[in-house]
Amino acid sequence: MFADMAELADALDLGSSVNRRAGSTPVIRTIEGRIVGFVLFLTIIVKGANMAVFTLENDILKVSVASKGCEITDVYCKEDGTHRMWDANPDGWKRVAPVLFPLIGKYKDNKCIYNGSTYEMSQHGFARDMEFEIVETSAERLTMRLTDNNETKVKYPFNFVLELEYALSGNEITETYRVINTDNKTIHFSIGGHPAFITPQHDRSMSGCKIRFNSDTIRYRLLSEDGLLERKEYELPLVDCEYSIQADSFEKDALIIEGGQASEVSLIKGDREFVTVQFEAPVFGLWSCKGRNVPFVCIEPWYGRTDAEDFIGELADREYSNHLNPGEKFEKSFKIIFK
Repeated sequence: MFADMAELADALDLGSSVNRRAGSTPVIRTIEGRIVGFVLFLTIIVKGANMAVFTLENDILKVSVASKGCEITDVYCKEDGTHRMWDANPDGWKRVAPVLFPLIGKYKDNKCIYNGSTYEMSQHGFARDMEFEIVETSAERLTMRLTDNNETKVKYPFNFVLELEYALSGNEITETYRVINTDNKTIHFSIGGHPAFITPQHDRSMSGCKIRFNSDTIRYRLLSEDGLLERKEYELPLVDCEYSIQADSFEKDALIIEGGQASEVSLIKGDREFVTVQFEAPVFGLWSCKGRNVPFVCIEPWYGRTDAEDFIGELADREYSNHLNPGEKFEKSFKIIFK
Protein backbone atom coordinates (compact mmCIF):
# COMPACT_ATOMS: atom_id res chain seq x y z
CA MET A 1 0.00 0.00 0.00
CA PHE A 2 2.87 2.37 0.84
CA ALA A 3 6.11 2.51 -1.11
CA ASP A 4 8.14 3.33 1.99
CA MET A 5 7.86 4.63 5.55
CA ALA A 6 7.82 8.25 4.39
CA GLU A 7 4.52 7.61 2.63
CA LEU A 8 3.24 5.88 5.74
CA ALA A 9 4.22 8.81 7.92
CA ASP A 10 2.44 11.19 5.53
CA ALA A 11 -0.68 9.03 5.63
CA LEU A 12 -0.67 9.13 9.42
CA ASP A 13 -0.14 12.90 9.36
CA LEU A 14 2.55 12.58 12.04
CA GLY A 15 4.95 15.15 10.65
CA SER A 16 7.65 12.50 10.93
CA SER A 17 11.11 12.40 9.45
CA VAL A 18 12.11 8.92 8.29
CA ASN A 19 15.57 7.48 7.81
CA ARG A 20 16.54 4.10 6.37
CA ARG A 21 19.66 2.23 7.34
CA ALA A 22 21.27 0.26 4.52
CA GLY A 23 19.78 -3.20 4.41
CA SER A 24 17.54 -2.61 7.43
CA THR A 25 13.90 -1.98 8.22
CA PRO A 26 12.99 1.72 7.96
CA VAL A 27 12.73 3.54 11.28
CA ILE A 28 10.37 6.36 12.21
CA ARG A 29 12.84 8.64 13.98
CA THR A 30 10.70 11.48 15.28
CA ILE A 31 7.13 12.47 15.77
CA GLU A 32 6.63 16.17 16.37
CA GLY A 33 10.33 16.46 17.11
CA ARG A 34 10.50 13.72 19.77
CA ILE A 35 12.39 10.44 19.51
CA VAL A 36 9.71 7.79 19.61
CA GLY A 37 10.76 4.49 18.11
CA PHE A 38 13.40 1.93 17.27
CA VAL A 39 13.69 -0.95 14.83
CA LEU A 40 11.74 -4.04 15.95
CA PHE A 41 10.35 -2.29 19.01
CA LEU A 42 7.88 0.34 17.83
CA THR A 43 5.72 -0.19 14.79
CA ILE A 44 3.07 2.20 13.52
CA ILE A 45 0.43 0.55 11.38
CA VAL A 46 -2.32 2.28 9.43
CA LYS A 47 -5.62 1.14 10.89
CA GLY A 48 -8.37 3.23 9.35
CA ALA A 49 -8.72 6.98 9.09
CA ASN A 50 -6.88 9.01 11.72
CA MET A 51 -5.93 6.00 13.84
CA ALA A 52 -2.58 4.33 14.44
CA VAL A 53 -1.57 1.17 16.26
CA PHE A 54 1.64 1.18 18.31
CA THR A 55 3.50 -2.02 19.17
CA LEU A 56 5.57 -2.38 22.33
CA GLU A 57 7.80 -5.42 22.54
CA ASN A 58 10.28 -7.28 24.72
CA ASP A 59 11.59 -10.85 24.76
CA ILE A 60 8.33 -12.20 26.22
CA LEU A 61 5.42 -10.01 25.11
CA LYS A 62 4.34 -8.07 22.04
CA VAL A 63 1.57 -5.60 22.83
CA SER A 64 -0.47 -3.54 20.37
CA VAL A 65 -2.13 -0.29 21.45
CA ALA A 66 -4.50 1.76 19.29
CA SER A 67 -4.42 5.54 19.31
CA LYS A 68 -8.23 5.48 19.36
CA GLY A 69 -9.07 5.17 23.02
CA CYS A 70 -5.43 4.33 23.81
CA GLU A 71 -6.73 0.76 24.00
CA ILE A 72 -4.73 -2.47 24.07
CA THR A 73 -5.85 -4.42 21.00
CA ASP A 74 -3.61 -7.48 21.22
CA VAL A 75 -1.14 -9.23 23.50
CA TYR A 76 1.06 -11.91 21.95
CA CYS A 77 3.00 -14.20 24.30
CA LYS A 78 6.17 -15.36 22.57
CA GLU A 79 6.95 -18.23 24.94
CA ASP A 80 3.93 -20.27 23.85
CA GLY A 81 3.01 -18.45 20.63
CA THR A 82 -0.48 -17.43 21.79
CA HIS A 83 -2.65 -14.32 21.57
CA ARG A 84 -4.27 -13.61 24.93
CA MET A 85 -6.90 -10.92 24.33
CA TRP A 86 -10.37 -11.05 22.80
CA ASP A 87 -10.25 -10.12 19.11
CA ALA A 88 -13.03 -7.46 19.09
CA ASN A 89 -15.32 -9.61 16.94
CA PRO A 90 -18.50 -7.49 16.84
CA ASP A 91 -20.63 -10.64 16.89
CA GLY A 92 -19.56 -10.91 20.52
CA TRP A 93 -18.14 -7.55 21.64
CA LYS A 94 -16.53 -4.92 19.46
CA ARG A 95 -13.88 -3.90 21.99
CA VAL A 96 -10.81 -5.46 23.62
CA ALA A 97 -9.64 -3.45 26.63
CA PRO A 98 -11.21 0.02 26.66
CA VAL A 99 -10.36 2.65 29.26
CA LEU A 100 -13.49 4.02 30.93
CA PHE A 101 -13.40 7.79 31.57
CA PRO A 102 -14.88 10.02 32.92
CA LEU A 103 -17.73 7.61 33.64
CA ILE A 104 -17.89 3.95 34.62
CA GLY A 105 -21.22 2.36 33.89
CA LYS A 106 -24.10 4.81 33.64
CA TYR A 107 -25.52 7.93 35.15
CA LYS A 108 -29.02 7.40 36.44
CA ASP A 109 -31.31 8.35 33.52
CA ASN A 110 -28.07 8.84 31.49
CA LYS A 111 -27.61 12.33 32.90
CA CYS A 112 -26.06 14.17 35.80
CA ILE A 113 -26.55 17.58 37.37
CA TYR A 114 -23.67 19.97 37.95
CA ASN A 115 -24.11 23.57 39.15
CA GLY A 116 -27.77 23.51 38.17
CA SER A 117 -27.13 22.32 34.59
CA THR A 118 -27.86 18.88 33.18
CA TYR A 119 -25.25 16.91 31.21
CA GLU A 120 -25.92 13.69 29.33
CA MET A 121 -23.34 10.99 28.69
CA SER A 122 -23.62 7.43 27.41
CA GLN A 123 -22.30 4.36 29.20
CA HIS A 124 -18.60 4.26 30.15
CA GLY A 125 -17.83 7.81 29.00
CA PHE A 126 -16.17 9.20 25.89
CA ALA A 127 -12.42 8.46 26.21
CA ARG A 128 -12.67 4.99 24.64
CA ASP A 129 -13.94 6.49 21.38
CA MET A 130 -11.54 9.44 21.08
CA GLU A 131 -8.14 9.83 19.46
CA PHE A 132 -5.20 10.20 21.86
CA GLU A 133 -1.98 12.00 20.99
CA ILE A 134 1.42 10.48 21.60
CA VAL A 135 3.44 11.92 24.48
CA GLU A 136 6.39 9.56 24.82
CA THR A 137 7.35 6.07 23.76
CA SER A 138 10.29 3.71 23.89
CA ALA A 139 10.88 0.01 23.37
CA GLU A 140 8.78 -0.99 26.37
CA ARG A 141 6.77 2.11 27.32
CA LEU A 142 4.05 4.21 25.70
CA THR A 143 2.31 7.32 27.04
CA MET A 144 -0.61 8.99 25.27
CA ARG A 145 -2.79 11.98 26.14
CA LEU A 146 -6.36 13.20 25.80
CA THR A 147 -7.38 16.76 26.67
CA ASP A 148 -10.73 18.46 26.90
CA ASN A 149 -12.23 20.06 23.80
CA ASN A 150 -15.52 21.46 22.57
CA GLU A 151 -16.88 17.96 22.08
CA THR A 152 -16.12 16.82 25.63
CA LYS A 153 -17.42 20.05 27.19
CA VAL A 154 -20.93 19.29 25.94
CA LYS A 155 -20.93 16.11 28.05
CA TYR A 156 -18.45 16.92 30.80
CA PRO A 157 -18.02 20.56 31.90
CA PHE A 158 -14.37 20.50 32.97
CA ASN A 159 -10.87 21.20 31.71
CA PHE A 160 -8.66 18.13 32.17
CA VAL A 161 -5.68 16.18 30.91
CA LEU A 162 -5.89 12.38 30.82
CA GLU A 163 -2.66 10.45 30.30
CA LEU A 164 -2.53 6.69 29.85
CA GLU A 165 0.72 4.77 30.08
CA TYR A 166 1.61 1.16 29.27
CA ALA A 167 4.92 -0.25 30.49
CA LEU A 168 6.34 -3.72 29.82
CA SER A 169 8.55 -5.61 32.26
CA GLY A 170 9.08 -9.27 31.54
CA ASN A 171 5.66 -10.90 31.38
CA GLU A 172 3.90 -7.92 32.98
CA ILE A 173 2.04 -4.91 31.62
CA THR A 174 1.56 -1.98 34.00
CA GLU A 175 -1.31 0.27 32.99
CA THR A 176 -1.24 3.73 34.59
CA TYR A 177 -3.94 6.40 34.66
CA ARG A 178 -3.10 10.07 35.24
CA VAL A 179 -5.80 12.71 35.47
CA ILE A 180 -4.75 16.33 35.89
CA ASN A 181 -7.16 19.09 36.81
CA THR A 182 -6.37 22.02 34.51
CA ASP A 183 -9.58 23.81 35.47
CA ASN A 184 -10.12 26.55 38.08
CA LYS A 185 -12.69 24.44 39.95
CA THR A 186 -12.90 20.95 41.44
CA ILE A 187 -13.47 18.21 38.88
CA HIS A 188 -15.28 14.90 39.49
CA PHE A 189 -14.68 11.70 37.53
CA SER A 190 -14.49 7.92 37.45
CA ILE A 191 -11.86 5.86 35.64
CA GLY A 192 -11.17 2.17 35.15
CA GLY A 193 -10.15 -0.70 32.92
CA HIS A 194 -12.14 -3.29 30.96
CA PRO A 195 -9.66 -5.87 29.54
CA ALA A 196 -11.13 -9.04 27.99
CA PHE A 197 -8.98 -12.19 28.36
CA ILE A 198 -9.16 -15.49 26.51
CA THR A 199 -7.48 -18.81 27.27
CA PRO A 200 -4.08 -19.65 25.73
CA GLN A 201 -5.83 -22.48 23.86
CA HIS A 202 -8.43 -20.06 22.42
CA ASP A 203 -11.27 -22.18 23.77
CA ARG A 204 -14.74 -21.50 22.43
CA SER A 205 -16.10 -21.06 25.96
CA MET A 206 -14.77 -20.05 29.38
CA SER A 207 -17.02 -22.61 31.07
CA GLY A 208 -14.93 -24.90 33.25
CA CYS A 209 -12.25 -22.29 33.83
CA LYS A 210 -11.90 -20.81 37.29
CA ILE A 211 -11.49 -17.35 38.79
CA ARG A 212 -9.09 -17.22 41.73
CA PHE A 213 -9.12 -14.40 44.31
CA ASN A 214 -6.66 -13.52 47.04
CA SER A 215 -9.65 -13.63 49.37
CA ASP A 216 -11.78 -16.47 50.70
CA THR A 217 -15.04 -14.48 50.61
CA ILE A 218 -16.40 -12.38 47.74
CA ARG A 219 -19.71 -10.55 47.91
CA TYR A 220 -21.14 -8.96 44.80
CA ARG A 221 -24.04 -6.93 43.46
CA LEU A 222 -25.80 -7.05 40.10
CA LEU A 223 -27.10 -4.55 37.58
CA SER A 224 -30.72 -3.75 36.85
CA GLU A 225 -32.14 -3.91 33.32
CA ASP A 226 -31.29 -0.19 33.12
CA GLY A 227 -27.62 -0.83 33.96
CA LEU A 228 -27.87 0.59 37.48
CA LEU A 229 -26.61 -1.02 40.68
CA GLU A 230 -29.08 -3.11 42.63
CA ARG A 231 -28.51 -2.95 46.39
CA LYS A 232 -29.14 -6.64 47.08
CA GLU A 233 -25.91 -8.45 47.85
CA TYR A 234 -24.92 -12.02 47.00
CA GLU A 235 -21.98 -14.24 47.94
CA LEU A 236 -19.94 -15.94 45.25
CA PRO A 237 -19.62 -19.70 45.91
CA LEU A 238 -15.87 -20.18 46.38
CA VAL A 239 -13.88 -23.33 46.99
CA ASP A 240 -10.34 -22.61 48.18
CA CYS A 241 -10.68 -19.01 46.96
CA GLU A 242 -11.78 -20.15 43.48
CA TYR A 243 -15.01 -19.79 41.55
CA SER A 244 -15.85 -22.18 38.70
CA ILE A 245 -17.21 -20.35 35.65
CA GLN A 246 -20.54 -21.70 34.42
CA ALA A 247 -22.28 -21.14 31.08
CA ASP A 248 -24.76 -18.83 32.84
CA SER A 249 -22.33 -17.05 35.20
CA PHE A 250 -22.86 -13.69 33.46
CA GLU A 251 -26.47 -14.05 32.35
CA LYS A 252 -27.35 -11.21 34.73
CA ASP A 253 -24.53 -9.04 33.37
CA ALA A 254 -21.55 -7.87 35.42
CA LEU A 255 -20.67 -8.94 38.94
CA ILE A 256 -19.75 -5.79 40.89
CA ILE A 257 -17.43 -6.26 43.87
CA GLU A 258 -17.07 -3.24 46.14
CA GLY A 259 -15.08 -2.30 49.21
CA GLY A 260 -11.60 -3.58 48.34
CA GLN A 261 -12.50 -7.24 48.91
CA ALA A 262 -9.60 -8.48 46.75
CA SER A 263 -6.49 -7.05 45.13
CA GLU A 264 -5.50 -9.96 42.90
CA VAL A 265 -7.72 -11.89 40.49
CA SER A 266 -6.54 -14.72 38.22
CA LEU A 267 -8.02 -16.87 35.48
CA ILE A 268 -7.20 -20.58 35.56
CA LYS A 269 -7.65 -23.46 33.14
CA GLY A 270 -6.90 -26.86 34.61
CA ASP A 271 -3.80 -26.40 36.74
CA ARG A 272 -2.57 -23.38 34.78
CA GLU A 273 -3.04 -19.84 36.04
CA PHE A 274 -2.78 -18.04 32.70
CA VAL A 275 -3.41 -14.39 33.60
CA THR A 276 -3.44 -12.38 36.84
CA VAL A 277 -4.60 -8.81 37.41
CA GLN A 278 -3.20 -6.98 40.46
CA PHE A 279 -4.76 -3.71 41.62
CA GLU A 280 -5.60 -1.48 44.56
CA ALA A 281 -8.92 -0.21 43.19
CA PRO A 282 -11.85 0.01 45.63
CA VAL A 283 -14.22 -1.64 43.15
CA PHE A 284 -13.78 -4.24 40.43
CA GLY A 285 -16.07 -5.93 37.98
CA LEU A 286 -16.21 -9.35 36.37
CA TRP A 287 -18.05 -9.48 33.07
CA SER A 288 -18.74 -11.31 29.86
CA CYS A 289 -21.47 -10.79 27.26
CA LYS A 290 -24.72 -12.27 28.47
CA GLY A 291 -26.60 -14.52 26.09
CA ARG A 292 -23.70 -14.92 23.64
CA ASN A 293 -21.44 -17.52 25.30
CA VAL A 294 -18.37 -15.62 24.16
CA PRO A 295 -14.96 -17.08 25.08
CA PHE A 296 -13.65 -14.24 27.27
CA VAL A 297 -13.90 -12.84 30.78
CA CYS A 298 -13.14 -9.25 31.73
CA ILE A 299 -11.37 -8.41 34.99
CA GLU A 300 -11.99 -4.70 35.52
CA PRO A 301 -10.30 -2.53 38.20
CA TRP A 302 -12.49 0.52 38.80
CA TYR A 303 -12.07 3.84 40.55
CA GLY A 304 -15.79 4.52 40.42
CA ARG A 305 -18.90 2.63 39.40
CA THR A 306 -22.35 2.95 37.87
CA ASP A 307 -25.06 4.84 39.75
CA ALA A 308 -27.32 2.86 42.05
CA GLU A 309 -31.03 2.52 41.36
CA ASP A 310 -31.81 4.64 44.42
CA PHE A 311 -29.16 7.31 43.79
CA ILE A 312 -30.33 10.86 44.37
CA GLY A 313 -27.84 13.67 44.03
CA GLU A 314 -25.57 15.67 41.78
CA LEU A 315 -22.31 14.79 40.03
CA ALA A 316 -20.19 15.48 43.11
CA ASP A 317 -22.34 13.11 45.20
CA ARG A 318 -21.79 9.94 43.13
CA GLU A 319 -20.51 6.96 45.10
CA TYR A 320 -16.84 6.06 44.57
CA SER A 321 -16.30 9.23 42.51
CA ASN A 322 -12.88 10.91 42.48
CA HIS A 323 -12.42 14.63 43.14
CA LEU A 324 -9.48 16.84 42.16
CA ASN A 325 -8.90 20.44 43.13
CA PRO A 326 -7.34 22.84 40.61
CA GLY A 327 -3.80 21.75 39.72
CA GLU A 328 -4.03 18.39 41.47
CA LYS A 329 -3.14 15.06 39.85
CA PHE A 330 -4.69 11.62 40.24
CA GLU A 331 -2.40 8.67 39.44
CA LYS A 332 -3.22 4.97 39.82
CA SER A 333 -1.91 1.77 38.21
CA PHE A 334 -2.68 -1.90 37.88
CA LYS A 335 -0.70 -4.86 36.52
CA ILE A 336 -1.61 -7.61 34.09
CA ILE A 337 0.65 -10.66 34.36
CA PHE A 338 0.60 -13.32 31.62
CA LYS A 339 1.74 -16.84 32.42
